[in-house]
Amino acid sequence: MLLDEECKDCLYNSQLKKVAKAGGGEKLEEFKARVKALCENPPNTYCAPLLMRDIDGIHRRIYGCGIDYSREKRLFNGALLNLEPAIYQRVKAAADPLAEAMKLAMAANYIDFARISDLDESAVGVVLKAAERALPDPVAFASLKRRLECAQTLCFLHDNCGEIVLDKILIRIIKEICPQIRVFSVVRGSAIINDVTAEDAEEVGLGEYAEVVSNGAGVPGTYLKEISARTKELLENCGVIISKGLGNLETLYGEGYGAFYSFTCKCAHITERFGAKIGDAVLTEEL
Repeated sequence: MLLDEECKDCLYNSQLKKVAKAGGGEKLEEFKARVKALCENPPNTYCAPLLMRDIDGIHRRIYGCGIDYSREKRLFNGALLNLEPAIYQRVKAAADPLAEAMKLAMAANYIDFARISDLDESAVGVVLKAAERALPDPVAFASLKRRLECAQTLCFLHDNCGEIVLDKILIRIIKEICPQIRVFSVVRGSAIINDVTAEDAEEVGLGEYAEVVSNGAGVPGTYLKEISARTKELLENCGVIISKGLGNLETLYGEGYGAFYSFTCKCAHITERFGAKIGDAVLTEEL
């Protein structure tokens, strides 16, 4: 998906706010000026994840490191891990555990520091509350269930930390219902915003239920021109693809993979594209 004007303002404001928290001075002014120039005139082939990658690159050149979200990642992974046993029991007690796990995973995409730079632990309560009203599209959900029942492999494209704990519960439920499925969990190749890396996946124990694969790229999405050959192979050959979050949507949608996309609507152009409202959790199948 090509870059929308809304994305330029959103990424500029959210990342400037995050970096400014660390202090002002000449470096901040240089960062602000260079990011402003980039956002005003990005390459015309760009999507939002590529713009975010370049904003982080500007920070690396000025400060010597990427924009640091390690505290936020630990905070949300820890908060959700503490709740994981209770959430899993909630899912197992539901009339349809797969639907309940999907609702929670959909709502968890709210934990996104690219769009909202000042989330705190209260966002966990927002997620759990939002899951109560999340309604997976019935046609897409029925199709997902049918395809999982006969699939041998699932490629799961992860997005944010915190969210990954609820993804893990969803994968656990899928494997309980469809034990024949071999699950590949694809994560980012290097740290970018609060997106999941292999280290984060290990921290939350994702490897107990899936084979964790680094996509080899430092883009907050699944950018086909830069991902590893192994990730491309999984996209081509897995029986089912579940893609989480807007970054994966914006880099992969329209490429013909027939994936199921799960995300929270945070942008006007996304709500218009998918007929939803800001804050809605969405599950859609690309046919």
